[in-house]
Amino acid sequence: MTCSLPTDQQLSRQETWSTALHWVSSNKSLIRQIASPYIKFMVGDYEDLYQEAAIASVKALITSKKKESPERFIPFFRVIFKTSCIKLASGIQTVHCLEDYLLPCPEEPNEETSEPEEIEIEQALQAVSKRQREICRWLLHQSTPASTPDIAREFNISRRHACRVVSESIQKIEGTIR
Repeated sequence: MTCSLPTDQQLSRQETWSTALHWVSSNKSLIRQIASPYIKFMVGDYEDLYQEAAIASVKALITSKKKESPERFIPFFRVIFKTSCIKLASGIQTVHCLEDYLLPCPEEPNEETSEPEEIEIEQALQAVSKRQREICRWLLHQSTPASTPDIAREFNISRRHACRVVSESIQKIEGTIR
């Protein structure tokens, strides 16, 4: 079910990363199995999941090396990776199919209501950092919903960082409303 790992305790950083990446590519079904309870709540895709698995496997390799027990790699990996999955799942829940939800049609913009909304938006955006505010304003000005890769391209950041920025912004803004 899983590939064995080298028992050499003197792996360099490059060797550790290459070993972790090889292990992840050889054990994708195990990774999906561990992540299966959380995958529907995660913002990212399988590529992001495998990146998290690579990070978790590096951490597990380092831990098993420190504890001098290479046979404990998989239990260490399971704990570290499951923790990462829980953290990823605590972000924004994605909507897989908009047709499943009855969304109201947007109302015609009214000059009387648009000005107070702008004031409320600016007040809410004061809770976030300057960079988060910039990203939030950009998102609000898009004519169609923007995806994480769109945000990443626009602001020259990784998709995972874009997810984190949006998630943290929402949490901070919700904190000011309550």
